[in-house]
Amino acid sequence: MNLTIYRGTHEIGGNCVEVATSTTRIIIDLGMPLSDPRDKNKKFNSFAIRNKTVSQLLSDGVLPKVKGLYRADTSEEPVSAVLISHPHQDHYGLCRFIREDVPILVGKDAFKMLTVSDVFLNDLFGSFDHTSSLKDKQESIGDIRVTPYLVDHSAYGAMSFLIEADGKKIFYTGDFRAHGRKKELFERFLRNPPKKNRVLIMEGTMLSRPDERVQTEDDLELEIANKAYSHRGLKLFACSGQNVDRIVTFYRAAKRTGSLFILDLYAANVLYELGRKTLPLPTNSFKDVKVLFTKHFMKKLSIRKKKDWYTRWRPYEISPEELHRLGGKAFVIYRERSIPELEIAGIPAGSVLFYAQWRDYMKETSFDETRKFMKKHKISLIEAHTSGHAPVKDLKRLARVLNPGFIIPIHTKERDKFSRYFGKKVYLLNDGENFQV
Repeated sequence: MNLTIYRGTHEIGGNCVEVATSTTRIIIDLGMPLSDPRDKNKKFNSFAIRNKTVSQLLSDGVLPKVKGLYRADTSEEPVSAVLISHPHQDHYGLCRFIREDVPILVGKDAFKMLTVSDVFLNDLFGSFDHTSSLKDKQESIGDIRVTPYLVDHSAYGAMSFLIEADGKKIFYTGDFRAHGRKKELFERFLRNPPKKNRVLIMEGTMLSRPDERVQTEDDLELEIANKAYSHRGLKLFACSGQNVDRIVTFYRAAKRTGSLFILDLYAANVLYELGRKTLPLPTNSFKDVKVLFTKHFMKKLSIRKKKDWYTRWRPYEISPEELHRLGGKAFVIYRERSIPELEIAGIPAGSVLFYAQWRDYMKETSFDETRKFMKKHKISLIEAHTSGHAPVKDLKRLARVLNPGFIIPIHTKERDKFSRYFGKKVYLLNDGENFQV
């Protein structure tokens, strides 16, 4: 096997990995970069790609130079398949440029998340016609065998991959952790890992933040509930509609405080499409869950001809007037687009916003509207976040049981620190460099 990491050896996000034999080529992830390829000190503007051609994006360094992958490159033999590890844009965000004759394989739950994301966020994943579900079992792509493993991560349905060909094994971690609500997946994997692994391609996101406090979702739940007691107003929470673990954490905290739990149309439809009866939805007989309708999302669903995606929630709708009568006995998911409805309901004194995303997002201009809203209504801010990535101690546990011949860092800004923790097995690849497995 030949291994090439086209992007990800020096940065977090934008993963793109190729594994090839003499007859088969597969790509693992095709993520949107988080940093501008021309200036790594700047955040990448994802909207800038919408009106550009493939050739322009290749020239700008946005698309990694992979032959036979893109729609403008039909003269080359197509790659055999693209595997997507999980539904975060830095792992799938460039899939819209993939050739129609290249199959995309993605986990069934991740696929559902991408479908909802396309409706609400115009994510433009690409053509769903050549996308199929990757089951939690071994699949053959040419002479390459792929075994997916469900992992604990802040993206629902995230997977790692074992790649086998030519008598060799490569294990690709994707993004993972061992402190979320699916942490047992990690422990189960450690008890029965694949053996005789030649290469471990391992994420190292947390090497940039080795001293960051890493809580379990259970710990976070208790902390949120305890802090909620000291605020008599509304408990707003800013949380990705696709971070299912965190939504469950806030629901459980709301339940501990005897509060009503209020979703918006986006989060409600994410949970609904996953089809799990254990998720906190009023249709799953959770009587303490309601849905707040906002004009923004209703308009978006009407444009996309998905009116049934809001009419299904009419029996469980909470109006701004009803929200007002609750006073502080409510946990409400917050977005800037929901500010008009929240202000109609009225923001009682002593309200708080639990911020459940990476803290650096608060430094961006996109947070300005939220900052003004908080100042206007004297809303307190409490950070309520734990990482979606494994700290060093869990990276070490994984490396120990897999016992690879080589450990190749990816998805990290601190690759030079790997040898400090993993010794002589660390092999540093550069973007575009070939490695003979």
